[in-house]
Amino acid sequence: MWVVPLEFERENFRVCAGQFAVYRSVDAGESWQQLTKGLPGPDDYQSVYREGLHTDGLDPEGVYVGTSNGQVFASANGGDSWQRLPGTLPPNLSVTAVVD
Repeated sequence: MWVVPLEFERENFRVCAGQFAVYRSVDAGESWQQLTKGLPGPDDYQSVYREGLHTDGLDPEGVYVGTSNGQVFASANGGDSWQRLPGTLPPNLSVTAVVD
């Protein structure tokens, strides 16, 4: 499973403080690995909405995360490394991966 934990900075403002990171657990949440290779930071304050992360179900698992400032990052290897997709969108309220 993957999550993007946010910290409370001030009223109604939650961000990944300093280093934008996705966390992965392969043991049902017993332990977590911070994944940052290719993600912006340090000193880059990003936010991700509740529905802003999705996976594609392939092997290896593709993971996609959209930020509230319109950036989308993709990982084709389960989060080991990331690349920013071209362009900037409006705030990403949700991300859905579809495999054809």
